[in-house]
Amino acid sequence: MIALLVPGSFAQRSGEGEDPGGDNEDAAKKDVHSPDSVFVSYFSLNEQGAYTRYALSKPLNQFQEYDVTKQNNQFFATLGNPGTAVSPLQFSLKPNSNFRFRTDVFEPYKLKDDSIKIYISDSPYSHLKYYLGAVKEQKLDAVFSQRIGSGIYLGLNARFANAPGLYLRQRAYNAGATFYAAFLYPTQRYGAVITYRTDRAVNYENGGLSDASYFTNNRESNRKVIPVNLSQAMNRGKNTGFVVQQFFNILKPTVVRKIDTTTVLVPRKFDAGRFVYTFRYSKTGNSYEDNSPPTGFYPSYFSDTVPVFDSVLYTHFENCLVYSNEVPDTLGKSFPLQYSFGLRFQTDKLHQNNSLNEVFHQTVPFGMLKGIIKRKTFFKASAFLVLGGYKGGDYSLDGSFYQFFGKQNHKAYFNVSKGISHPEYYFSTYYTNYFNWENTFGTQDYIKGEFGVILKGFDLNASYTRMTNYVYLDQNVTPHQYTDALTVLSGHISKELRLRNWITTFYAAAQQIAPDTILQLPAVIGKLTLCYDVVLFKKALHAQIGISGTYQSEWYQDAYMPALRAFYLQKRYISGNYPYLDAFVNLNIKRARLFIKYEHFNAGLMNYNYMMVADYPQADAALKFGISWMFFD
Repeated sequence: MIALLVPGSFAQRSGEGEDPGGDNEDAAKKDVHSPDSVFVSYFSLNEQGAYTRYALSKPLNQFQEYDVTKQNNQFFATLGNPGTAVSPLQFSLKPNSNFRFRTDVFEPYKLKDDSIKIYISDSPYSHLKYYLGAVKEQKLDAVFSQRIGSGIYLGLNARFANAPGLYLRQRAYNAGATFYAAFLYPTQRYGAVITYRTDRAVNYENGGLSDASYFTNNRESNRKVIPVNLSQAMNRGKNTGFVVQQFFNILKPTVVRKIDTTTVLVPRKFDAGRFVYTFRYSKTGNSYEDNSPPTGFYPSYFSDTVPVFDSVLYTHFENCLVYSNEVPDTLGKSFPLQYSFGLRFQTDKLHQNNSLNEVFHQTVPFGMLKGIIKRKTFFKASAFLVLGGYKGGDYSLDGSFYQFFGKQNHKAYFNVSKGISHPEYYFSTYYTNYFNWENTFGTQDYIKGEFGVILKGFDLNASYTRMTNYVYLDQNVTPHQYTDALTVLSGHISKELRLRNWITTFYAAAQQIAPDTILQLPAVIGKLTLCYDVVLFKKALHAQIGISGTYQSEWYQDAYMPALRAFYLQKRYISGNYPYLDAFVNLNIKRARLFIKYEHFNAGLMNYNYMMVADYPQADAALKFGISWMFFD
């Protein structure tokens, strides 16, 4: 297996699975492999060629969370239907050197190159997942992988999702697939991986309810007859891309040693590193059309072209060369000093309404240095600088320090980030048949400090972020820059408690934003799950029955403009101060897992005020069903 052949490039983490709950190490230890399965693992690509290998498991805890926007303690404001536009409810600063046209409000549902799982198994492996909800909501995922020769692996992941929604023209449709081919030379001196991705989405945009009192006063129980703002609007998206990555180790990862009379392969004490070459290509197209735009819905001071049709197409080419000896081992068993240095050469082409607008060329030098002292103390420093292109002059400096302590490897950590970043390109230049503007904004300057402790299963974190020149869409749906300082003080605590047959999982977060009239987010967010966990019939059946709830305090959630695929400030509707409660049953029988969930069962019991985004009610109570089935031969 690869874990034995590539100690410098692969590190194995057991007990981590594909489904929610797999990232919790304490819980994962209790999620054993199926007794009739073979060993299966997977890894994902990264520029350093330091592939962390995860063992496949079947966690039952949190299995009922089939919606990707609700997994792993994520919190989004949604339009009330899976697959529709979302807005994150927690502030997160993620500096990136890549050219970015605009934030993708459909991003959680998109397939991504770096999240493609390359499976390693001696036998064929397949995994089917199917989910069924109200009004013919369906989602199907199919995974297949197979080794076809010595070190050659092929895989396919196909998916389909269709959510018609409760209201008129609320349908969200997604279909896509990823394919990979991997060749890992038996001595692991050389390896190559090719991935291909295609993804399509169609979102029927209804613009929200034209009169929200139909919902808030429960004037009409048949949601399909409630009038909506848009009758012929639609957002379409298509994404394709492929990645070719190759690595070459300067020295063989293992050496021959004689132990007594036995000859074995053991890891080298010194790793001279590897060269990694990555080529990326992606093409993203989005279009919005409204053949019958109503009076008063779109901002009146923009062009009044009828019908509305806006399209954006951008392509990305990237060549990246890295020299690295980084390994993904965080337990202090690897080399005391790790490093990686590289160059990215990127070209981005942007078309708006079928005319070539801009071509950007940029070069990005970047590097990382990581040190390990006595297997308990770690430090890491990384940086990048953008040369040329729209983001020319952007940089990021990051430093982190973390310390393991105690017999159970508790951890304390501290991170600092400092940098400059251009705002997303569409804030500066946007030209379509309906919306158009030209602005000159200054670069955004940020600094962030973060401190955390992981102790006996408790995860405690606090952070402070200060940013100047923050850019956003104001109440008039036009870009605006806040030149003073925007500050965000936030923190969270999470824990999974297991007492006999009871499992309690909680997450609580708080954030204070100044000024909160520019960036509007809830001050308090929480999620609590309580379930009874039991194994029956001589361990043939693993079952959970429980209840789960989420809560956000009151805030002015941004409104949604479908023609821009963007959220903008509003002050007329207050969201939050409402608990969303679910009841569920999870079952695990050999290779199969099932769940039955009564989602939002308290709908209508506490008035009809469950709208996160103005004019877009959340879904009423509904029964959901899901099954996950693995095949190993």
